[in-house]
Amino acid sequence: MSALPFELISLDLDLTFLDTHHRISPRNLAAVRQCHALGAKVIITSGRMYRCTLPYIHECNLHDTPAITYNGAYIKQENTGEILLHEHLDINVAQEVVEFCAREGLNLNYYLDDHLYIDQPNAWADLYAERTGAPLNAVGDLRQFADCAPTKVLIVNEPSRIARLFDVMREYYAGRAYVTISNAEYLEFMPIGVDKGKALSMVAEHFGIAREKVIAFGDAGNDVPVLRWAGVGVAMENAGEAAKAAADRIAPRHDEDGVAVVLEALFGFVSTASVS
Repeated sequence: MSALPFELISLDLDLTFLDTHHRISPRNLAAVRQCHALGAKVIITSGRMYRCTLPYIHECNLHDTPAITYNGAYIKQENTGEILLHEHLDINVAQEVVEFCAREGLNLNYYLDDHLYIDQPNAWADLYAERTGAPLNAVGDLRQFADCAPTKVLIVNEPSRIARLFDVMREYYAGRAYVTISNAEYLEFMPIGVDKGKALSMVAEHFGIAREKVIAFGDAGNDVPVLRWAGVGVAMENAGEAAKAAADRIAPRHDEDGVAVVLEALFGFVSTASVS
């Protein structure tokens, strides 16, 4: 194990490990399986709900390692069912965002016990569900959850509006919530003190793996903490400027097998993926 260049590999999903159709390419899949066979631990580190990472956990056979989900607020290992961490967004922050979105007519995703609730069906919710496979539960007024602290809440809207809201909300909720953009259309409100980097450090400590033996891949603002924390942070060529600035190296694009290209080079193996 000590001979491996990296003992822990952290993979963001959307716009990093997955292609434009939200699938794992044959080459990326082969690279992950080969690293796993060599003894490296591979984990998914995503802003997604836990249930929406399961298809990829099954496909890559990553049942023996925890998945970091909800941007680091929820860490669970599939084969044991053990929950290593579950943080919740401050209930007052959550309800303030609910009220704001109701006034402004904005779609809000409310995540409670790994279920996704919206007030009513709409195009933005459908876009999110289509991308992530998350089942939507339309329940009407989200103020009914006033006594139920969510894992996180997320606004889905046009990138330009999300960018404007981010500038305002990040400052307004400083010290009360971690506000981040995980996709151009997604503005996420997370529990304060939660981020992917802290979650990955927890998983590394859980396995007794040194920081310099950890490599992390990402593309977005919510990946900045994990790219900074890892021994080597890798941003995709399609990544935002903040992610690129936080990274140690740049990989080819997510739809050009960027993860596999880097892993093959660092681990010194040739792709076993079949070429069609």
